[in-house]
Parts: sequence; structure tokens; C-alpha cells
Amino acid sequence: MKILYKVWRFMKDPIYIRLVHVQNALKLKIVSALLAWGIMLSLIVAIFNEWLISLLGIDLGEHAIETFLEEYSVISLFFMAVVIAPIVEETLFRGPLIWFRNKKYFNYILYLSILLFAGVHLSNFEMSIKIYYIAPLLVAPQLILGAFLSYVRVKLGLRWSICLHATYNAILITPLLLYKLLNIPLE
Repeated sequence: MKILYKVWRFMKDPIYIRLVHVQNALKLKIVSALLAWGIMLSLIVAIFNEWLISLLGIDLGEHAIETFLEEYSVISLFFMAVVIAPIVEETLFRGPLIWFRNKKYFNYILYLSILLFAGVHLSNFEMSIKIYYIAPLLVAPQLILGAFLSYVRVKLGLRWSICLHATYNAILITPLLLYKLLNIPLE
């Protein structure tokens, strides 16, 4: 809980101050705690979203992961989700934060990077008017993860945010890839 409070305080008033002279063991502990919270909160949001979408009778269409599972091999998907995506997304969305670290408007840049990160993940859904109405709920896991990744990026460095992102993706995609590998239908 302590780490969530630190992230909350950081998000209320983001200032680019790195944790210097911190041992890798403590960095790993911070990243592990945020990983656990990120997975747990994402699952809670996903369960709520499924309930609400069912209640409202909204058809989300085919999710991008379904298309990827049909078109790519397990190894390709794992490599794209766990290696390529974290490196590209962290470099693109959180890498530039360092350029704005001493600016008065750093907080707006940080918030914008989180919103853009979440917004990009809307492309996983077939876009319709109904999707736009519930878009914040659909990308709530990415908003939460974006806040965690931003905290890690600023406090520990880009390498650690890439590591957190990669591990998060690995935990979420591995079960789907195992289903594909074992030819178990997802529905």
C-alpha cells in the first residue's frame, strides 16, 4: 500500500526527481510491488468492464489480440508483446520526459504521455460510437499502468520502466499464448 501512496503523491504533483544511490534490490522491490498492483487493478477493472459491457449490451467487436493470435506464431507474438512493444512504447511515451524535467509544465507533459499511451491502446478495439462513450473504462488498465510506468521512469530510469512493462505484458499474454499453443479455444 505504501508504494501506491507514493505513486498517488507523485501523480498529484509530479516532479522529476530520481531516487539516487538506490540499490538494485530496492528498485526490484518497487517494480515488483507496482507489477503486482498493476496486474491486480487491471484484473479488477477488466471484470468490472465485462460486467458493465454485458449489462449495457455493448458489442466491442473483435479485439486486436484475437487477430494477432490468428495471424502470428506464439514466438512472434511473445517477442512483439514482451520485447518490442515495451521498448518502443517506453521510449516513445516516457523516454522524452527527461527533456522536460526542469520545465514548469512537466506535469502536463507527464499527464499527456499517460493519456497518449492509453489512447494508443484504444486501437485494440473496433471503433464505434459506443466504444468512444466507454473509452476511459476500456483503457483504464493502461491509464493505471501508465501512471506506474511514469513513476518508475522518473524515479528509477527508463530501463526499469521497460522492465516493468515487459513483465506486465508477459504475465498477461502468456496464458493466451499457451491456449494457442495447446489449441484450446478461447471461448
